[in-house]
Amino acid sequence: MMKPLLSTILMSAIVTVPNMALGTPILASLLLSQQDKQETLKQQIQVAFPDFVVVSLKSGNLTTGNFIDLNNRSLIVSFKGYTTGIPLTDIQSIEFKDKVLIPADETVICQRSNPQCRQVPFNQNQAQEPTILENIPMTNLSLFQGAKTALLTLPEQSDSEDRENTNDLSKDKINIINYLEMDESGENITLIFIPTERK
Repeated sequence: MMKPLLSTILMSAIVTVPNMALGTPILASLLLSQQDKQETLKQQIQVAFPDFVVVSLKSGNLTTGNFIDLNNRSLIVSFKGYTTGIPLTDIQSIEFKDKVLIPADETVICQRSNPQCRQVPFNQNQAQEPTILENIPMTNLSLFQGAKTALLTLPEQSDSEDRENTNDLSKDKINIINYLEMDESGENITLIFIPTERK
C-alpha cells in the first residue's frame, strides 16, 4: 500500500515541476518587452567633445584650456599644467575647438589611449548643417570621468519638426559638440553639434 502512494507522490512531483518551470520564461519575456519599450521611448545619441575649450563666464571674462571633464557641477580644464574646476553656475557658454576623438562605433568610449578611436582635426566651419537642441537637462548627459565621448539622452519631442531633426541623428554618425550654453540655474543646456561620419 505504501509503494503505490509513494509512486503517486513522486509522479505528481515530476508532472508539476515542469508546469511551474514554464511560467518563469513568460514573466522574463514580459519584463524584457517592457524594457524594450522604455528604451525606444528614450533615444540616446553619442556625442564627442573636442580637446580645447573657450569658456565665456557670466562675469564677462573668458578662459581657455584643454577639456578634461564635465559633470553636473563643474567643467574641468587644464592650462599650462594647472587643472581647475569651473562651477556650471558661473558659465554662460563653452565653445569646443581643435582635435576630436572619433569612436569606431556607439559602444566605444573614447579616452586618450583607446585604439578604437581616431583623432581628427575638428573644423567648426564644416559644410554639414549643425543640429541645435535646447533645454536639455544636464543630467541627460552621461559622461564617464576622463572620457572624450558621452551618451546624450534626448527628451521626447512633441513637435513633429523636432522629431524629424532628432531622427537624423543615426548611429552611423558621431555628433561633435561645437557649442554648449548654460541656463541661469546651471541645470539645463543648449547644445549645438555637428553630426559627422565615423569613418
